Amino acid sequence: MGDMPGWKAGTFLLLEMGRITRGNLTRDEALDRIARLILDSFDIDAVAILVHEPSSRSAYVVSSVGKAELLVSSDITLRVDADSCLMQSALNPHRPLVLTKGHNDSVLGHLMFSFAAVVPMSLGQEVTGFMILARQEDIPFFQADPELMMAVASQAAMIASKATLIENLKQSEERYHMLMENAGDLVFALDRGGRFLYVNSQSVDMLGYKPEELCGRYFGEFVTPESWANTVSVLKNAVRKRQKHIEYSWLIQRKDGHMVKLDVRASLLYQGFELLHHQGIARDTSTEQRLWEEIEKREKALDVSRSREERMREYLSVADLAQEEERARIARELHDGAIQYLVALRRKLDLLEKTLSAEQACGDSAKGLIRDMDSLLDVTIADLREFAGNLRPPVLDDFGFVSACEWLCDQAEREGFRVTFDVSGAVREIPREAEALVFRIVQEGLSNAVKHSGADLIDLKLRFEDEALNIEIRDTGKGFAPPNAAQGSLVAAGQMGLVGMFERAELLGASLEISSEPGRGTLLTMEVPIPR
Repeated sequence: MGDMPGWKAGTFLLLEMGRITRGNLTRDEALDRIARLILDSFDIDAVAILVHEPSSRSAYVVSSVGKAELLVSSDITLRVDADSCLMQSALNPHRPLVLTKGHNDSVLGHLMFSFAAVVPMSLGQEVTGFMILARQEDIPFFQADPELMMAVASQAAMIASKATLIENLKQSEERYHMLMENAGDLVFALDRGGRFLYVNSQSVDMLGYKPEELCGRYFGEFVTPESWANTVSVLKNAVRKRQKHIEYSWLIQRKDGHMVKLDVRASLLYQGFELLHHQGIARDTSTEQRLWEEIEKREKALDVSRSREERMREYLSVADLAQEEERARIARELHDGAIQYLVALRRKLDLLEKTLSAEQACGDSAKGLIRDMDSLLDVTIADLREFAGNLRPPVLDDFGFVSACEWLCDQAEREGFRVTFDVSGAVREIPREAEALVFRIVQEGLSNAVKHSGADLIDLKLRFEDEALNIEIRDTGKGFAPPNAAQGSLVAAGQMGLVGMFERAELLGASLEISSEPGRGTLLTMEVPIPR
């Protein structure tokens, strides 16, 4: 074919390029086919076709073919410098740029062919690419008819543009199809007669039908008569007003016979003045409604639980206050009743001892027995006084919380411990209903340190702030591994004292934390809200 006259070869080439236009090739496939046709149609030795990217000042070598040698390697990107043959061709896009052997160029390097021509591929005013043709013989074939090469290049530019548009359209359709298929709602399209043209795969989950079971069938076969009538009415009204967006509802029967309600939002597509088809997105509001109903049901149950918890808090608060009052009453009765009787009995024993000594000789055994009874009464009176004081320390009622804490520290020191007590901030009264609860927590914390820590130092700090009282109890004892603060865990571990502390802290709305490690001592911290 290389021996064919130029005009015949050009005509053949343009006819073949027309067939490429009607084909379904990608841009790169089409341009590679054109490069090979040019090589076969004309008496040349190498052809390269490049796609121009003006924004990045680069050119991508789509195809490079030759009978013996190649002009450039294919599938690479070249930089279009200002002095390159490609830039010169782009600046003068109306004629081929002729190069001769030995020409040095940033794109072609040192030209080894006798002649080469750079033909711009123009589409309108834009240069979209370049065709480079080369020949080893001394007479360049293209001098006879440069217009033919320009026509071939222009046709190649149109083919490349069309192929690019088709590729972009395919990619767009693929992305659209992927979005539709992965949508969480039912996506569909109806023709002007109401038959399904397209249904995404959500139809299986929402309706029990595969897409192919719905396509081609009339939507009225599946919805209730009322839904059909409403949809048709909305459509007619929208078409009359040339509306592009509508909303309606379907009560539709699933394949298993159950009814579901779908809320539809649709877009109408017109051809001239007639409705072509409409496509919509349908959401299963029955499932959403059930979820809202379940949420409302659980919120009501949560409100009932919160109400019960609040009543239980009030009950425990009242019960704890009543317990404190009962302790105070028992302490008073012990002090005013039993202890006073025992004191009177002790005085009677003292008087008996004196009377026996004065009136008659009394054996040593009788005197010893009286002294033993006297000692026993002393111990009993002391124990009862301590017991009454622990039930409800008078200092708490008489002098307040801070003095009561100092009394607790004195009690610990009597047990042989070194105790430090520090108060900072502006001391103020704690509400009566909270005071006893806070005191009992401090009392339990110090008692635990005394009984279990084996410490040589116990430190109690009270820090009054604007809206809170911060309490810290620290010991240098043997420490322990605290169980989980959840009451179930504490009960299971037998830590009933800690259970009481956390319960009282919860009633106060206070934060209570216990930090400890074996061999590292124990730290109890609590923040009690005290509104002004």
